[in-house]
Amino acid sequence: MGSEPLLFSRLLIFSKIMWVLFLIAHLVGNTGYNTLLRHASAKMKVDSIFLATVMSTAIAAPAAVGFAIRGIDVSRFDARLWWLFALSCAIAVVFHICNAKALECTEASVFALLYNLRIVGATAFGILFLSEPVAPLRMAGGGLVFLAGFLLLGRAGTTPRGAALTVLSAVLISSLNTLEKHLIQELGYANYVFPSALIVAAALWGIVLISRRPVDLSLFRTREITGLFALRIISAYGFTLALGLGGLLSISTYVSSLTCITTAAAGILFLKERDALGRKLAAAAIALAGVTILSLAA
Repeated sequence: MGSEPLLFSRLLIFSKIMWVLFLIAHLVGNTGYNTLLRHASAKMKVDSIFLATVMSTAIAAPAAVGFAIRGIDVSRFDARLWWLFALSCAIAVVFHICNAKALECTEASVFALLYNLRIVGATAFGILFLSEPVAPLRMAGGGLVFLAGFLLLGRAGTTPRGAALTVLSAVLISSLNTLEKHLIQELGYANYVFPSALIVAAALWGIVLISRRPVDLSLFRTREITGLFALRIISAYGFTLALGLGGLLSISTYVSSLTCITTAAAGILFLKERDALGRKLAAAAIALAGVTILSLAA
């Protein structure tokens, strides 16, 4: 009996270590994914909705293997959970499209900073719907992130449409992550993540085919496609596995939001997006200060 608390403590420490490692993997994957996606959509002129569909297919590939092994336990669903499951799939479809379209007309570095407005949504939704604790410093940190985003509105390689799509993407991902956290808790990781990924990919392929979007098969013969697939998988599953291991939505989002620094750096270094460099660096510094305060508050 005396060894049980020690075992529990070690398991708790192990789960926290794995949670952090999954979030680091997500951070690396998300940075590379958004940078390559910006390159593919803006430089290679690939249709944004087709790109969104390709990215959802990347997430669905591991899910197909998992679903074949685990299946789905429908006994864990009730009417409310079925409705939330359907809502999360619908939000994911819209998010994939908005995310790709935003990067089509917004520099990767600017996108990452504006996209960090999701911190506000994640904090609010976590408190309201997931009973996460309130920390006073979060308002200060969130205010700094807002300020960083405000500095880039209409400047540094974005348009009003691009800014609006990016902010909409931030709202959508905050809503989606809230539903994901709740549904993973209620249904189990495999029971939610695998079937939802397959449904979202199928819905997006349906949109591409029905609306006769241009399907550029040459994309699959480029060097970028392998990187896009791998990084999208790492980004998506790194975040959901962190949530599945008990990570708070708000804290997970704070760590993820460091992409405002890493993606901005990648955009400047690899995509040569150096217009309004001083404004970008100032916004990145303010965003980093905000994320640091939010992390301390958490």
